[in-house]
Amino acid sequence: MRLELRNRDTTGVLIAYVEFGSESFYCMAPVENWIGVWWNGYVDIELGSLESEYFNYLKKFRLKYEELQSAYNNLFEIGDEYDLEANKPQLYVDFRNKYFASYYQEQELESRIPKGWKGEHRKIENLIPLSCRYWEKETSS
Repeated sequence: MRLELRNRDTTGVLIAYVEFGSESFYCMAPVENWIGVWWNGYVDIELGSLESEYFNYLKKFRLKYEELQSAYNNLFEIGDEYDLEANKPQLYVDFRNKYFASYYQEQELESRIPKGWKGEHRKIENLIPLSCRYWEKETSS
């Protein structure tokens, strides 16, 4: 099945960039999966830390970078500014450093994080490495 970003539910399903140490990926998951105070209900923390287990849990929502970039480029060709902006990542989650940044406007997800985490509401684009910014149109020399 091909990833389609046009006219998707951008308030109920969020795009996030997640990382744990040297491993990182994009995923698209329902908003309830981003309410950090509920994470322990999704995983068995007896198997490891909440952070490692929840990061592994999110892998079922993982997006292939090339498919995400291609789907976003299709939006770029259409030129719908709303769809372009709504399909940029809204969350940045660093599981190793227990840091959660949200640019999601509908709920205060950044304040609904596990104990011991730092959360803030901010633009997240600059937190993501340049090589992983699918929304930046590639230019050829």
